[in-house]
Order: sequence, then C-alpha cells, then structure tokens
Amino acid sequence: MAIEASARRANVSGKEMHDRLQAQDLIRRRLFRYYDQLHTQSLDWVVDDTLETLTNWEKEATV
Repeated sequence: MAIEASARRANVSGKEMHDRLQAQDLIRRRLFRYYDQLHTQSLDWVVDDTLETLTNWEKEATV
C-alpha cells in the first residue's frame, strides 16, 4: 500500500516506484524494518516519509 500510494503521489507507475525503492534497498531497510511503527502513522505520513527518504538516498547514491 505504501509503495502504490507513493507512486501515485510521485505520478509514476507502481513498478517504477518499486524499482526505485528496491535500488536503494529502502523496502527492506525502511518499510520492512519499521513495519510495526509505520502502521501507527497515517498513510499520508508514510508516503511523505518514503518519498523524502527515497529522494535523500538517491542523492547520496550519486555523490
């Protein structure tokens, strides 16, 4: 659900969002690792956090 909602917010396909998250290992290191904590937050908060983290990690990967 977080991946699809993030994709909609970023105006990209679910596959593209999944691929970008997977490339940064964000699915395992963020979404799975903090699964219980993320479920205490709103979907909007999770999407904001996911997209912000993805943007930051992609920038760090290109430096």
